[in-house]
This record gives sequence, C-alpha cells and structure tokens, in this order.
Amino acid sequence: MVTAGAGQLVESVSTSVFSTFLFFYYTALLGMPGSLVGAATAISLVADAIADPLLGSLSDNARSRWGRRIPFMFFGGPLVALGLGLAFSPPAGLSTVGLFGWLVTVSLLMRFAISIFHVPFLALGAELSTDYIERSSVVTYRTLFSIFGPLGVLVLGYGVFLGGAEGMRHAQGYAPLAWSAAVVILVGGLVSVAGARRFAGALPVAARDKTALHRRLFEELAEIFRNPSFRVMFSCAVLFASAQGLAATLSGYMFVFVWRISSPQILLITVSVFVGLMVGVPLAPILGRRLEKKVLVISGLAMFCVAQGGLSTLRALGLFTPTGAAAVLPLCINSFVAGVGLTFTGIAIGSMMADATDEHDFLFGARREGLFFAGIGFAQKAATGLGALLAGIALDIIHFPKMAAAQGVTAHLTPTMLNKLVWATGPSAAAVSLAATALMFLYRIDRRRHAEIAATLQARKLAAG
Repeated sequence: MVTAGAGQLVESVSTSVFSTFLFFYYTALLGMPGSLVGAATAISLVADAIADPLLGSLSDNARSRWGRRIPFMFFGGPLVALGLGLAFSPPAGLSTVGLFGWLVTVSLLMRFAISIFHVPFLALGAELSTDYIERSSVVTYRTLFSIFGPLGVLVLGYGVFLGGAEGMRHAQGYAPLAWSAAVVILVGGLVSVAGARRFAGALPVAARDKTALHRRLFEELAEIFRNPSFRVMFSCAVLFASAQGLAATLSGYMFVFVWRISSPQILLITVSVFVGLMVGVPLAPILGRRLEKKVLVISGLAMFCVAQGGLSTLRALGLFTPTGAAAVLPLCINSFVAGVGLTFTGIAIGSMMADATDEHDFLFGARREGLFFAGIGFAQKAATGLGALLAGIALDIIHFPKMAAAQGVTAHLTPTMLNKLVWATGPSAAAVSLAATALMFLYRIDRRRHAEIAATLQARKLAAG
C-alpha cells in the first residue's frame, strides 16, 4: 500500500509547484501578460483533460504481464519530471510570443504525461480493495503522500531557493526549485511502479472490448454519464476546480501585494495548510466509520468555503486590514482550517469514486475504474484551466502592472486595484466552492446501498464461475 501510494507524488508535487509558482514567475518576473499565461495554462490543462478519458479507456483495455496499469505509469513519471523542470527553465532572450510558445509546449508535455501516469495510478487504487471501509484506507495512503510531497518541495521553495531577502522576487531560484521537485517526482513514480508490480497479476481484469478506440470511447463516455453518482461528482469537480484554479493562480499576488508578507512568513502559512491536512488524515477514517461519506465531504467543503472566503471578504470590506507580521497568525489559522476540510473531502471523495464504479458495474455490467477517474480528472483539469484563464484576464482588466515584482512597484498599486484583486481571489472563488458543496447533497450511495450492490456483484461473480 505504501509503495503504491508513493505514485501520488507525481501528480501532487508537479501540480503544487505549477499552481504555486508558475503564474507569478511568468507574469511578475518575466513580464508576460496575465491573460497569455492564463491561456497557456488553460490550453495545457484542457488538452490534458481531453487525454484523461483516452488514457482511462486505453488502460482499462490494456493487457501485459505487468497488468493493465503499470506500463503507462512506468513511462509517464519520467516525462512529468522533465516537463516540470523545463517549464521553469525558458531560454534567455525569448520575446513574449516565444515565451508563450515555450510555456504552451512544455506545459502540454507535462500535463499529458500526468495523464499517462495518474489516470492508471488512480484506477489501480480502486482495484486494490472491494471493501467499503478499507477503500478509505487506500485513499489515506495516497493522501499522506499528497501532503508530505508538496510540503517538502514548498519548504525547499520558500525556505531555500526563494528564502532570501528578495523572496518570491528572486527569479534565479525558480529553475533549481523545479528540477529538485522533478527528482522527487521521478523517485516517487518509480517506487510506485516497483511496489505495484508485485500484485499486478492478481488484480481484476474486465472483458476486453475490441471495438475501435474512437468509437468505444464515445460509447463508454455516454455510458458513465448515465450513472447519476458520476454526474453529481463530475459537476461538483467542475465547480470546485474552477474556484481553486482562480484562487490558486492569484495566491502569490495576494501574499506579496495584499498581505505584504515575506517568503518565510508565506512558508509558515503554507505549512499551516499541511498541518491541517495531517490532522485531518487520522480523523477522516475515524469519522468515516461513523458518518456517511457524503456527510464527511459536505462538512469538509463547508470548512474550506469558510476559510477560502472569510478573511478575504473581511479584507475587501475593510474590516480586516493588518499586513505583514500582524496578518500571519490569522492567515495561519485560516489555512489550518482549510487543510482539515480538504483532507475530509479528499479521502471521502476518493473512496466514493470507488463505490460509484461498483454501482456502475451493478447498473451496466462493466468495470470503468479508469474512465471514471479520468472523467473526474477531465472535470478538474479543464475547470482549473478555466480558473487560471479567468485569473489572468482579471489581472489585465484591473491593469495590474507587468513585472510588478521585478520592478518593485508595490508602493504604486492603488487601494482600488488591490481591492479588486481581493474580490476576485477570495469571495468570488468561495461562492463557486459553495455551489459545489450544495451539489453533493444529490449523491445517493450510502453504506446500505453499497452493501446491496456488493452482494449482487459477488453473486454474479459466483454464478459466472
């Protein structure tokens, strides 16, 4: 379980570095317009999202002595590491158009490689157990790696490579940070492949569909969207990822220009998120034994919505105005609450997805783990890309200065401009996250329903010999 969970480092570390540092690096330091960086991010994410169902169908129907999933993971992990390093290492002297082309190209490489690795990896996790409770334990291992991996590289970022007096304005620190993260990704992917290989041959394999891929894929997509549980989680993922894409893209601007805090202080706030995640990891399985998974998700999302929109709304209304050191403790508490909520949500959702694939087998007689996780991945990535694009457009609309960090124009930013930045980053994103929370009330699989499904599937299996 532990070695298989290490594969989560591939997606979580690459996504964390990208979402935390890339937008700020290309806009505030390299001078690209926010709308262009947002567009490049959106293009790569949408292309990646389109690739997810393709990889889900391919891995569902693949056959090898290593099983269905491992060959994809073996090739995908190193490509993710390469793409991440190149994204923060653009050739010197590129024009704006050249930078845009470079960013689109390497982002496409990295994002497509994430699909190659991560979609089969998630499907593999759903196949490791058929038990309603044990599935939450499988997701817990993934969650632990999704906490400690990004935490390690963010400590390197804020504490080492960007830890000097210039902080996030130190342009030369971004490439070493990216290549260090690439090493973590490479090791995590290979460890996961080595661990999963031992039991790959014993995992369930559905009947192979020999229909042409392009025809089969559309039929399979139509099929999974007939599943009501999948529709609920897909819609929730679209809304939540759009909100997080917007907020995460602008988070560097909030730290540097609104709260006016240093890299060590940013690191403290970031660590508070991970402390919340670590507190949530042991609590989520305990609560999951007493609460329905849907209730745990709704509770976690509600906590996150309060943390995402609370302080920023008060700041936009002029009711919470401290900056610098005075703002750090409230932001740390806020981040801690968000971390706990995210853990509750992430562990329960991952387990609910596995339950929904059982329901799909019950309803349609087909195992679609790869396509299920690919579909949710599509929703998250496409929506995150949309959020990043909206963030870039928002910066251009409010006429935020290009290369603001490199040119040291902080003192010349108007209160009106900063207030618009706050409204776009916090309250607007929180409102969309709240809509995602409301959708989860429509999810219908509970313990009783899943027990009935599992019993029926077992009876079918026995009847089929």
